[in-house]
Amino acid sequence: MVPEALIFDCDGTLVLSADLHFAAFSAALAAQGAHLDRAWYEARTGFARRDLIAAFCAQSGLRLDRARLEAESITATLARAATTVRANAPVAALARRCFGHLPMAVASNAEKPVVQAMLAAAALGDLFDPVVTLSEAGKAKPDPAMFLMAASAMAHAPARCLVLEDSDQGLQAARAAGIPALDVRLPSVLTMLPQLWPGIVAS
Repeated sequence: MVPEALIFDCDGTLVLSADLHFAAFSAALAAQGAHLDRAWYEARTGFARRDLIAAFCAQSGLRLDRARLEAESITATLARAATTVRANAPVAALARRCFGHLPMAVASNAEKPVVQAMLAAAALGDLFDPVVTLSEAGKAKPDPAMFLMAASAMAHAPARCLVLEDSDQGLQAARAAGIPALDVRLPSVLTMLPQLWPGIVAS
């Protein structure tokens, strides 16, 4: 089956953010006297911010101001995005090559301002319509809601789309939505991306 539309995750798929989120979340926690262990955080990459906060509070037993933690971690993320985020070259190249030829959407567990800032930093902001985030969907991956919203907005059946993802939660969400998916963490997938849609040339 040749996909008729593409749905991309943002961070880790279209863009690479290095230590952006860890640094932002660490700073927000430090402001309330808490410390974030890197190994603990890295075991939960792909979590939506609110789910990460809930998991941290449950694990640490600390009584933190969750609303403040969420707001300050977002502010810190936005402040660092322009100087930290870069395009994930193989995936971004596919998106640029398919722009104007295939409908393309973004579906991300991050909040709308964060996704917009990251796409802008990687010079990818004009390629996607729609951009579906936790702000619109209200439910984070592994719930399939945002993938289904993206497919519907592009007027394509889920089974006729293709998801590109880098997290277990995202891949689980794609399966629940009935959408084929590629795991861009796999070197074999990155190698094959230039071979997809060979008739399409960059505009």
